[in-house]
Amino acid sequence: MPWYKCTVNEVGPATDGTETPDPVIYLNLTDQGGSFTSTWFYAGNGGQTPMLAIGIAAINGNKPVQVGADAPNAGNSPYTAISRMYLMKG
Repeated sequence: MPWYKCTVNEVGPATDGTETPDPVIYLNLTDQGGSFTSTWFYAGNGGQTPMLAIGIAAINGNKPVQVGADAPNAGNSPYTAISRMYLMKG
């Protein structure tokens, strides 16, 4: 599982009609290492509440997050699963 240092651009439901049913939450992330920009990721399987809180804190505090996730758009899916996400200090 690759790890990325990301900027959180947006948190919430995606709007292109291919959403996974609730209670999944979506995060629009940009990798600060330059491997992807404005890519939608999702948190499921019980990770929604903590990842939502982290995503909101990152936006409000203008802080990066460390994300453990599959490679973006694996298998041509419009969304990529996040396994872990942490708010970074700086």
